[in-house]
Amino acid sequence: MQRRFVLQGAAGLATAMALPRVHADEAPAPTPVPGRDWFVFLERGVPTPPDKERVMAMQKGHIENFGRLFAAGKLFAAGPMRDPSQLKRGIVVVRAPDLDALRIYFTEDEYVALGHMTLNAQPCVVKKALNTTGLNLKKIVENRIVMLSGAAALRPEERQQLEAALQALVDEGTLGAWYAMQAGPIDHVLFRAGNDETPLQAALARLPGRADERLQAAVWGQWFAEGVVR
Repeated sequence: MQRRFVLQGAAGLATAMALPRVHADEAPAPTPVPGRDWFVFLERGVPTPPDKERVMAMQKGHIENFGRLFAAGKLFAAGPMRDPSQLKRGIVVVRAPDLDALRIYFTEDEYVALGHMTLNAQPCVVKKALNTTGLNLKKIVENRIVMLSGAAALRPEERQQLEAALQALVDEGTLGAWYAMQAGPIDHVLFRAGNDETPLQAALARLPGRADERLQAAVWGQWFAEGVVR
């Protein structure tokens, strides 16, 4: 059931991002608005109503809102994830001047406006962005999202080593995207194309602080249109 929901959501998001572009593989992405970059976890809120048609209408509006934000140059990535606890339902990367402005982006999204999903938004530094051009919006693929936490327990030189190691993993192609969080319990959010975890887990095991588990790594399934993670 959860997998079916995730795939349906991913397909809807890909459709929404295709709406502003007639030829998705040829047209450039919208010009980004000025502001600060934010990494947003969409998290489970109050239960949705039992009326299935009402929920479907809310889902449609939820996805259409993503399409509007993407067309306006405010949204750069969105996709559902598989959190074992089912607390985190998806991610969104947006640009907004502040948190109040970010919240306004979702006033037309009843899922958020009515509290069925909550916004766990943290400012971030984009080390390597998820792709917004050259996407195959007709195909949804499973990727991996990695959330690193516990960097505060590392020594200063280890934190420098961690940054260098992550950059090396990006440069060699083991990681396809990297967001450094500026607040909250998660220090870095990483993405890898595909669902083969073997090279990913091997790379994570070599990071400073992983051997003694001072640095924690959560690895989950993440769905995007093909090409978002490369």
